[in-house]
Amino acid sequence: MRKVAFSTAFVSLLIGSSIVFAAPAPQKVIDVANTKVAALGMDPVIVQAVKVANSEGKTLKEIKKLDQKWVDDQGTGGTPALMTALMANDCARHLGKLVEQNPFITEIFVTDNQGANVCQTDPTSDYWQGDEEKFTKVFNVGVLVTDPKSDDSGRKVSQVSVPVVDGQTHVGTMTVGVDINLVQ
Repeated sequence: MRKVAFSTAFVSLLIGSSIVFAAPAPQKVIDVANTKVAALGMDPVIVQAVKVANSEGKTLKEIKKLDQKWVDDQGTGGTPALMTALMANDCARHLGKLVEQNPFITEIFVTDNQGANVCQTDPTSDYWQGDEEKFTKVFNVGVLVTDPKSDDSGRKVSQVSVPVVDGQTHVGTMTVGVDINLVQ
């Protein structure tokens, strides 16, 4: 009896609620991901920054320790010093110019071959992206386009993640926020 009452209440809740499912990214976003955004993954400034980061030889243990500090610092209302540095380095300044040149781009962050941030235009919730699809899927299969979501300002944004490549070698990843309403 209890099971039937719960089931009836649950069905009533579903019928009375408006359930919104995310629509997939429009074709124009997929097209820009496979052309303009993918081409940014070969940008010489970005490639060089990633190669330098890869050559530093950080271990995954070191990266995870930095990631925990990054998250802890934000939890206390502070901005991690490392985040500030990654938003002010030469690569980040270059990313800022790319955002200015491409109005559909809302943000960019770049990772090394382990998923650690190398440079970024905006804050990220964590330093290590290596356990997230935007790193794992891209590093294994190529371009990834997420379903659009509303950001804090109300824009509909898809995250587009692409490989950073040096010739034929995949050296890192880049994730770009794409305002779906500004893509031509």
